[in-house]
Amino acid sequence: MQTWRTLEEFYREGRARSVGVSNFQPHHLRRLHGETQIIPAINQIEVHPYLTQDDVRAFCTEHQIAVEAWSPLGQGGVLGDPAIRSIAERTGKTPAQVVLRWHVQRGDIVFPKSVTPDRIRENIDIFDFDLSATDVEDITVLNKNERTGPDPDKFDGR
Repeated sequence: MQTWRTLEEFYREGRARSVGVSNFQPHHLRRLHGETQIIPAINQIEVHPYLTQDDVRAFCTEHQIAVEAWSPLGQGGVLGDPAIRSIAERTGKTPAQVVLRWHVQRGDIVFPKSVTPDRIRENIDIFDFDLSATDVEDITVLNKNERTGPDPDKFDGR
């Protein structure tokens, strides 16, 4: 809590325009909400089609906390999924573009990581098409609660 209180101080002094958290689950956010004065502007969490985190996203939406998707492509693990590949073929886009568009349409902030110029261009080229409500649902139901990173409730900080 002390770290968050320091961030609140920076915010009140104008040294930070906004403050946020990473890997906070609803119970972490409730504690912050109950014990501090400033609500995080953003929560960066692992989100991708195999880990939709609907409960965390719903809590954040309810409390006006933006969600940034960490590992939005599941470290590439979701790109071979038949449902995603089928939507990609039908839309004339790549599986990565379909997944990134899924995030955007759900309201997630995404910053896909790449050092390859072609992939960087591909990752930004997601605003000239929309997924249907059925497409979004077909991707969302792929959830397996499968993490590629550490579980925030079990992470020991090492």
